[in-house]
Amino acid sequence: MSEMLERRFVPRKRLISIDFWVRILGMFGLGYLGWWFGSRVSSEPRTVDELRATLLLALSGAGVGLIITHRVILDPIRDLNRRLRGTNISDLVVLASGGFVGTIFGALLTIPLSQLPGALGSYLPVIVAALAIYFSAIGTLGHKNDLITWTQTLRAPKRRARSDLPTFGRACLVDTSAIIDGRISAVMHSGFLDSVLIVPRFVLNELQLLADSSDDMKRMRGRRGLDLLNEMQKDPLVTIEITSDDVSGVRGVDQKLVALAIQQGRALITNDKNLSQVAELQEIQVLNLNVLADAVRPPAIAGDMMIVNIREEGREREQGIGYLDDGTMVVVEDARDRLGEDVRIVVSRVWANDRGRMVFGRIMGSAGASLHGAKL
Repeated sequence: MSEMLERRFVPRKRLISIDFWVRILGMFGLGYLGWWFGSRVSSEPRTVDELRATLLLALSGAGVGLIITHRVILDPIRDLNRRLRGTNISDLVVLASGGFVGTIFGALLTIPLSQLPGALGSYLPVIVAALAIYFSAIGTLGHKNDLITWTQTLRAPKRRARSDLPTFGRACLVDTSAIIDGRISAVMHSGFLDSVLIVPRFVLNELQLLADSSDDMKRMRGRRGLDLLNEMQKDPLVTIEITSDDVSGVRGVDQKLVALAIQQGRALITNDKNLSQVAELQEIQVLNLNVLADAVRPPAIAGDMMIVNIREEGREREQGIGYLDDGTMVVVEDARDRLGEDVRIVVSRVWANDRGRMVFGRIMGSAGASLHGAKL
């Protein structure tokens, strides 16, 4: 117990000691400054009143130094230390890069400014150089994500030359539902999605919570998502970036994704219908795999009911030929005598090859055309 108390109070004792010495230094420093100022404005020889005023200035300076010196010196240092500890390494690198660029521009500007006459030539170069460094560092940090995307774009052709991998264009945020779905990997391999997939750490945490859930279904979905994400990370044709980007003051994974997409100007890949609607209302580009699947699905499946205009005769079995709006041929049995008419049919099967698709069907009410399973 005594050892714990000693450990607890050692840092506090050290902190008080630093405050004490800074106060003492500030007391002597400001006290001397008050004495120096009083001596400069006093006449020679000094009168009793001037001597009293000088002593009063020295005492006032010493008192002010004793009270505020640690606030003026130590508090900014502690605040800077706290901010540096809470800043990730990527932000520090970007700040340092921006500061370096600002230093170069500031140094170039000080050359002509130092030629100005009087006080302008003495003080203006220092002020302009400090402002150039500050605004360059802050501006670079504000465009960190654009800078990262630009550097990735520069490196992409080199990767292609070494390993014949495709170059990647824009970067898209990925939702938990899209990862669990698993089709995103096949879409990336097909070449229809040419992007860097950005998975924020809070999405990864949601997958981990699902994988550790007591509910069997949630646990299975979470583990499937983690497994698929691990497989995609190992896939040379898929580029995944796990980032620590977050949005302060926003709760919920969906809300954070929307806020992050707006903040960084990125598209959002998701299968969540509600999230898609919220994102689209805020003018965020949404890539929904379900919408993509609907776009490339067959024009009809067995059991569908449709209306087709019979335009020409078929080759056998009294067939009639019609066409869908996309040009897909529809072969209708026992429809040769219905040329020019619109007939209601039930799709019996869909035949596809490398040349396209053909739909086969029967007229409603004819032999073999059953309403059972027909989709209106």
